[in-house]
Amino acid sequence: MLLSKIARLVNKALAGELLMYEDMTYYLDKAIDGINNELNTTFPVFSELDDFATEYNFFPDTYIRQVVIPGAAWRYFNADEEGNNGSPQYETDMREGLFYMKRDYSDKIPEEYQSDNTGGILFEVESVTGDRGLEIDGINWQL
Repeated sequence: MLLSKIARLVNKALAGELLMYEDMTYYLDKAIDGINNELNTTFPVFSELDDFATEYNFFPDTYIRQVVIPGAAWRYFNADEEGNNGSPQYETDMREGLFYMKRDYSDKIPEEYQSDNTGGILFEVESVTGDRGLEIDGINWQL
């Protein structure tokens, strides 16, 4: 999606604010950070894009509209309200979009954006019985 369109959508979500793209990158970055944390990915944040970049095309536009835009708006309103949840609906919309992104896109994430940091993950211990386990810092715990 074109960066100019992203900026227009964020400003629209901000009830007509007229932020410059440079002023909203912090909030856009926080939205991408949330996606990266949730999906264990390494999608670039907006502030890391090349100065001549005109679009953000690392995942489908649907998730920009469903996750990034409401996520940036929620972060903006939280900062504007000095930590109070100024717009819980944007948080709800972002989390719902993130749920669908995780459900529908997790298996389509390009390998170059898949993080190799496994931290603590569930894994299948025994393929026949389906017993599950937990791996934390390389130590396997069977549940």
